[in-house]
Amino acid sequence: MNWVVRFLMISRKQWPWMTAGIVLGVVVIAANSLLMALSGWFIASMSISGSSGAAFNYFFPSAGIRFLAIARTVGRYAERLVTHEATFRILAELRVWLFKRFVPLAPACLERYAGGDVSGRLRADVDALETLYLRIIAPIAVGAISIAVALVFLLWFSPPSALVMLLFLLLAGVGLPLMVRRFSREPGRRSALLAAELRNKVTEGLQGVEELILLGAVERQAALVDDLSSRVIVEQERLGRINGIALGGMALFAGSGVAAVLLTAGMQVAAHQIPPPNLVMLLLFSAAIFEAAGQLPSALHLLPAARESASRIFELADAPIPVPDNPVPCGSLPTDHGICFSNVSASYHPGKPVLQDVTLNVPDGGSLVITGSSGIGKSLLVEILLRFRDYQGSITVGGIEIRDLSKETLIGMIAAVPQRPHLFNGSIRDNILLGNASADEEQLQQALRDSALESWVAGLPLGLATPVGINGSAVSGGEARRIALARALLKGAPILLLDEPTEGLDATTEREVVSRLNGRVRAVGGTTMLIVSHRPACLELGDAIVRLERS
Repeated sequence: MNWVVRFLMISRKQWPWMTAGIVLGVVVIAANSLLMALSGWFIASMSISGSSGAAFNYFFPSAGIRFLAIARTVGRYAERLVTHEATFRILAELRVWLFKRFVPLAPACLERYAGGDVSGRLRADVDALETLYLRIIAPIAVGAISIAVALVFLLWFSPPSALVMLLFLLLAGVGLPLMVRRFSREPGRRSALLAAELRNKVTEGLQGVEELILLGAVERQAALVDDLSSRVIVEQERLGRINGIALGGMALFAGSGVAAVLLTAGMQVAAHQIPPPNLVMLLLFSAAIFEAAGQLPSALHLLPAARESASRIFELADAPIPVPDNPVPCGSLPTDHGICFSNVSASYHPGKPVLQDVTLNVPDGGSLVITGSSGIGKSLLVEILLRFRDYQGSITVGGIEIRDLSKETLIGMIAAVPQRPHLFNGSIRDNILLGNASADEEQLQQALRDSALESWVAGLPLGLATPVGINGSAVSGGEARRIALARALLKGAPILLLDEPTEGLDATTEREVVSRLNGRVRAVGGTTMLIVSHRPACLELGDAIVRLERS
């Protein structure tokens, strides 16, 4: 159960809410059980008093009944409110914690997982842990505490009744839940795994629906999704049957426990050891207290699926960081922004070298174009300079090894346009302002001009407010690349990295972008630029050109 402890430690800021929810749960069960017990005792006592003519003070019991009824109602509402508030706070905290763990893993580690799998772990698997506190931890804690307090209550009034109730509560609260846990372990695990695979296949199918249509593979993908869906339903039906058996067993043990209390307490009444009204009180109290035990089988029934979701989350969160940040970064910052690669070797996968003993130099304020055949490692140079991947050899900025700089410091000096820039589902303005959220309108317009976007944006009905769609689906590839270029230029960093900046542009637009970019860099001055491209037009951007060749 180490994963439960870890979950609790991650959620430790919410312990006050969690504890309050458990306390309120105990209060509700206590109020309900005592209400039943006091009501039974009150009715029986009134009946005896009426038949015998003995005086009976009914004010205090009736006041107690009203108080317990109000306490049960208010407590139930407050318990639902607090436990759900605690759950939502836990989920929010867990999702933020997990996202922060994911960020250092990108892209070298996360690229081994399907996009639907990563998003599924961040969203669906975290949502599945909603049951961990609300349906598992809280019910188990409330049930255990309530049962212990109930046995003390029964022991005070009737020790024999307490002993027989202990037996049936152990059967209902321990034996039955353990049996449920054993039989639901595999169906719960398989259900979580199949649900994750189903989410992944649905996401992949939606993302690649155009290719599926063109290849005539829609029906095959639909059949795969249908098969996974059917298998998920089968496992959930198994879990449902186990839960149904558990509910039936709980009813059996509850009825048997009440019958046993009737027998033992009835014998005490016959022996004049307890007054007759106490028999009714004990019977109703015993019936009510099984509410506490009734939550335990359902809690353990949900445990395997929650454990599988937690294991998927922690598996990815515990993945080794491919490029660790420097725990003690260099205190001094580079005095200039010249870049030097010395005998650099790197690869995408261990054992498959792509770059070997590469030596390059980009002077401060200068520009270098790197060209070469596809797969030679041009983009890898950009990724290792951004510390997305590790390398052997030496890379310095302003004479300082980039390993000695914190990632935050290094990224702060660099603006980049990657080979596959990502546009977020927002407006053109929102995407460009990611480069510099505090930029004013003039700076924004200048970035549009430098990336040759101003005419296109001016012709749009909504202008900069035009949405780009999910992953930039509402704009063309060339437009998406120029938006990413404007975003990078708006950042105003002293180092500019461009990976295929004119890919997807027609010849006329390409020449215009290269011309404006050259003009921008020359006008501003001091920008160190590294360009990766196989297109001849981009060669004009460099003071020098290096062609990578296979060794």
